Amino acid sequence: MTTRQESPRDAENLRLVAMDTSHRFDRVLQSFPRRTGELAAPPAGSGLLPVRGDRGIPFVGFGIHTLRYGPAYQLQLLRRHGPVSWCQAFGRKVVVVSGPDAVQAVLANKDKAFATGWPDVIGPWFDGGLLAMNAPEHLGHRRLMQAAYGEEALDAYVRCMAEDAHTALERWPAGRRFAAVAAIRELSGQVTTRAILGLPYEPAGRRIMRAVEECIRAETAALRLRIPGTLWHRAYRARRQLLTSLTRAVAGSGPREGDDFLSVLSRVGREDQGRFDSRQIAEHTLFTLIASHDTTAAATMATVYFLGRHPEWQDRARAECLTGAETPPTAAALSRLETLDSVIKESIRLVSPSPINMRVTVKDTELLGHYLPAGQLVSVCTAVNQLLPELWDRPQHFDPERFAEGRNEERVHRLAWAPFGSGQHKCIGMHFGMLKVKATLEAMLRRFEWRLPDGYEAPWRFTSLPAPSDGLPVVLRPLRERPEHDGQRLHGNRETGSDRRQ
Repeated sequence: MTTRQESPRDAENLRLVAMDTSHRFDRVLQSFPRRTGELAAPPAGSGLLPVRGDRGIPFVGFGIHTLRYGPAYQLQLLRRHGPVSWCQAFGRKVVVVSGPDAVQAVLANKDKAFATGWPDVIGPWFDGGLLAMNAPEHLGHRRLMQAAYGEEALDAYVRCMAEDAHTALERWPAGRRFAAVAAIRELSGQVTTRAILGLPYEPAGRRIMRAVEECIRAETAALRLRIPGTLWHRAYRARRQLLTSLTRAVAGSGPREGDDFLSVLSRVGREDQGRFDSRQIAEHTLFTLIASHDTTAAATMATVYFLGRHPEWQDRARAECLTGAETPPTAAALSRLETLDSVIKESIRLVSPSPINMRVTVKDTELLGHYLPAGQLVSVCTAVNQLLPELWDRPQHFDPERFAEGRNEERVHRLAWAPFGSGQHKCIGMHFGMLKVKATLEAMLRRFEWRLPDGYEAPWRFTSLPAPSDGLPVVLRPLRERPEHDGQRLHGNRETGSDRRQ
C-alpha cells in the first residue's frame, strides 16, 4: 500500500490520532518508563518471532492509557512495535492487533485458533447472546435469528423507531446549552423499547432501559464482586430481573403476535427441531437490547458532534431529509438518504462505536510470523485501521465524500472500515443499527438546527464506548425559527460541501 502524505492543515481531530499532552496528568502519565519486553518465548526451532510490547506502570500497565486515549494509544503501539504487540493492563498481558492484514487474519480465524474473548473482559452480561458464543453454537443461533433481521421485520421496527423519535424530540430543550450525551442516551432508550419489546417507553420501557443501563455500567467496573451496593451486584440483579421478565413474556403462551423483535423471535423456528426455547429467546433479546442501545447511542453522539462542527454538512443532510414526506420514514426511504448515510459512516470511522473486538487463543498459534501462546487475550483494534494514512486520505479529516461512488476509500482493503466487525462474528444487527441511527438523526434534522460552542473539540473518553467526557454541550434552535433567507442555504449545493475551515 502507498502511504498518503498528510497536509499541515490536518489539525482536525488530533486527539483521535495522537495522545494528548495538554494536561499535567497526561504529561505525568506519559513520563513513566515503558519497560519493553517479550510476551513469551517461541518454541525452539519454530522460526517464529516473539511478540514485543510494554509493561509500563506496575500492575496498572497501560490500562489507563487505553481508557484515556483509545485508538491514539493503539496507534502508538502500532508505530512502535508493529501490527502485533502486547501491553500490560491492570495486571494482565493483552496482545494488541492492528493494521488491516493482522486484523483480517484474526477475524477470519482460518485455523480456528481464536475464540470470543468478550466474557473474559466485560463479564456475563452478554451470556446467551451471539457475541459470547463460538462455533458451531454461534452459527446455529445466527441462522435462526436471521428472520428477525429480514426486510419485512426491519420495516416494522423502523416505523416504531421513527414515530417514537419524533415524539421524544418534542420535549428536547431549545435555545439553551444542554448536555447532548445524556439526552441522546435517553432518546436511544425511547426509540428502542417499542421496536424491540412492543412496549411503550412510559412507564414500563423506562424501567427496562434503566436495568439495561445497570448492565452496561458494570462492563467496566473495577470491583467485580457481588457485594450489595456495588455496580457488579446491581447489574447481576438487573440482569436476573430482565431475564425473568423476558422469559415469562414468551413462555407457555405460544408465538407472540406483533411486529416487535421479541415477537418475531418468538416465532423463529417454531416448526424446526432446533427452535429457540423461552430462555434462549430472552437471552438473545436482552443482548439485543444492550447492544442496540449502547452502540447506536455512541454512533448518534459522534454524528451529532460532527454535524455540529460542520454546519455545511448538516445543511446538506437536512435538505435531503426535507425532500421526503413529513410522515415517519420507512426503511426504504431511510436507505435512500445517501448524504446522511455517508455522514454517519464518516462519523463512525473517526469515532467507532465498537473500536475493538476481543478474542482469546484456544491453542498455541502464530500471527504474521509471531508466536501467541494458548489462553492469550487479544484486542483486535479495528478502529485503528480507520485512522491509518496508509488506507485513508487525510484520515483525521472529516470528509463524508470519501464514501461516495468513485472514491470509495473504504474498499482499499476489506478491513479498512469495519465498525461492525468482520468474519463469522460480524454484527448481525448492523442494518438495524444503521436504520435506528438514521431514523433518530432524520427526526433531529427535520426539527432542529444545532451548533457547538466556538472552537469546541470533544474530549473523547474510552472507558466504555466512546463519548465526550464533558457531556457534549449543544444548543438547539427549532427549524421554524430560522430566518426565511436561511431556506436557500438549507438546500445547499455539493460544491460547498467541503470544510470551510480549510
